[in-house]
Amino acid sequence: MLRVLMMAAAVAVGVSAGARDGHANAATTSGAGQSEGISVDLGRRDFRTYCAACHGVSGRGDGTIAEFLTINAADLTRLSKLNAGIFPRERVRDVIDGRADVKVHGARDMPVWGDWFSEEATAPGTDGETREIIVRDRIESLINYIETLQEK
Repeated sequence: MLRVLMMAAAVAVGVSAGARDGHANAATTSGAGQSEGISVDLGRRDFRTYCAACHGVSGRGDGTIAEFLTINAADLTRLSKLNAGIFPRERVRDVIDGRADVKVHGARDMPVWGDWFSEEATAPGTDGETREIIVRDRIESLINYIETLQEK
């Protein structure tokens, strides 16, 4: 129970920090003239808001609530190394989104960010297609940032 409360508290703090930064509904629309640098910056902001509590600011799995997790948070700096030197974009996308079953991922302590980001993107007049674009772009920004964390 303590583990669940700690996770909920960490996510709530992250969400309020993200909203304070005015980023809660920011999209990085792919192909709309946004540079990859901006995408990485938005990914970094979302990472610090939503991921760092478990994965740590450095992405090594040493976040402030990592000790309370049932399963160790992944060391995100080693994804390429563990995949023959190739960053596994599709796999990372599937795990972050979480709306499709990722069988190899095992039990899911990690929030389903696809649902979370979709809920954040809900605003009067925002249709399902637009919400999905926002979700996709936020996840892509996170992936772009996580790729920069890879050990060389």
